Amino acid sequence: FENVTGLDDTAERHLTSAHDIAIMSKELIQHETILQYSSIWMDTIRDGAFGLTNTNRLVRFYPGCTGLKTGSTSKAGFCVSVTAERDDFSLICVIMGAESRDIRNAIASELLDWGFANYGIYTAQASALDPIPVVGGCENSCLISHGDFSVVLPKGKISTVEAQITLPEKLEAPIHIGDQVGTVGFLCNGELVGSISICAEQNVEKINFFEILRRITARFLLI
Repeated sequence: FENVTGLDDTAERHLTSAHDIAIMSKELIQHETILQYSSIWMDTIRDGAFGLTNTNRLVRFYPGCTGLKTGSTSKAGFCVSVTAERDDFSLICVIMGAESRDIRNAIASELLDWGFANYGIYTAQASALDPIPVVGGCENSCLISHGDFSVVLPKGKISTVEAQITLPEKLEAPIHIGDQVGTVGFLCNGELVGSISICAEQNVEKINFFEILRRITARFLLI
């Protein structure tokens, strides 16, 4: 970047790529307020005296479009970064160097249609697993769980995903909440497409002499 505006009238080495724009867009939409504004088609300001219309016509004419930003210069052509969502599945489409606004919008619509038709999202919800035995701890076992997981895949492969749990036979105290104790790998036709950590859900302190003595005494008294 040679300036802070993005304008390239006088810039000679001011360059970016569709991939760059997609990365920036992905980061921007983590802030939901941006989509609240970029999804508005028309609005007014100054007590209704001045009307505003979104330059991204896909907000009105493409189902599920939520934003994001148009732009054009004589060198760059007509560009847009489009965000759209259907069935909790979001896509980002970046078009650069189009000859006109209509061509830009048509190509973006086609690319989004292709993405929604061919790709989907595999999800695995957070889940508790069977407690794992603990050696040398004040507790004989530890509660464990994994968080949510999701990955974008071709629709035809989503049903083939298998979860593979990797855990040791037992853990050694001390253990702290949040410690990673294993993993869940997600395989698609034998290929790893992602993984998530299995973590401890409780603290397990290392047993000491006095705790051992207390247990022996309690067992003796019961006998």
